[in-house]
Amino acid sequence: MPTDDMTLIGLGLAGLFIVWLAFSLLKKVVGLAVLAALIIGGFVLWSNPEMRRAMLDTIGAF
Repeated sequence: MPTDDMTLIGLGLAGLFIVWLAFSLLKKVVGLAVLAALIIGGFVLWSNPEMRRAMLDTIGAF
């Protein structure tokens, strides 16, 4: 492990950048997955009228 102050600061900044990059990419991937699930769910409900009717009855019960 280096003991030079500038090296430790550089390693710390690089670590923070990598963590920030990982979380920002993860947020985008989760957002895309939710969007894909909504699109697929909408298509399934559009193409299956029995399921759509059951969903609307369930929502209407509330």
